[in-house]
Amino acid sequence: QDIQGSSELILNSPIINKAQERILDQFTPKHPIAFVSPCTSTRPYTKSWKWKIFKKELTGVDFIVSSNAGIIPLEYEDSYPYLTYDAMFDDLYLIYTMRSLIRFFTLKHYEYVVFNFRPSPHVMRRRKSGVVAGRYLKEHHHIQDYAVCPSKPVLKNALKAISGRKGFYDRMYPDVHPLVLDDMKDIIEKFKQ
Repeated sequence: QDIQGSSELILNSPIINKAQERILDQFTPKHPIAFVSPCTSTRPYTKSWKWKIFKKELTGVDFIVSSNAGIIPLEYEDSYPYLTYDAMFDDLYLIYTMRSLIRFFTLKHYEYVVFNFRPSPHVMRRRKSGVVAGRYLKEHHHIQDYAVCPSKPVLKNALKAISGRKGFYDRMYPDVHPLVLDDMKDIIEKFKQ
């Protein structure tokens, strides 16, 4: 079956759904804190700059990818079909993302969740899915607390610092700018205490 194209095709794919069920059945959390960030077009994800730096800089968390193909702990990044799917980002994706986040963190026991969903205009709806999921999970006692980062001021300062510069810290990778990383590290450390 084709697993590239529209969100509807991917989100309703029997292959994608079977893979997500396998994760929900097999995956066991290793840390009390989950760190969730969107997928990248680079596969496996850890070959992307973003995930390489997250893995190097952030400690004591389970790394989890939020994608069109569901909620994917990094341990499964090489598993079929996660190297081959591709879909567009739209409203349907956001609805499924909220539902998938709530389902995953209801079934998998974490104390804290850190959502790396930027407050940028073009991804603001994704950030809302983290806020809604986090609020629901906390209110229903599935987690103790959550954070959605970076904050608007932190992201604004990072973008200001990289404005007009070419190279690694460009607008494609603001989440790995030291200001944003430090903010995420502070949140993670607070949750560890």
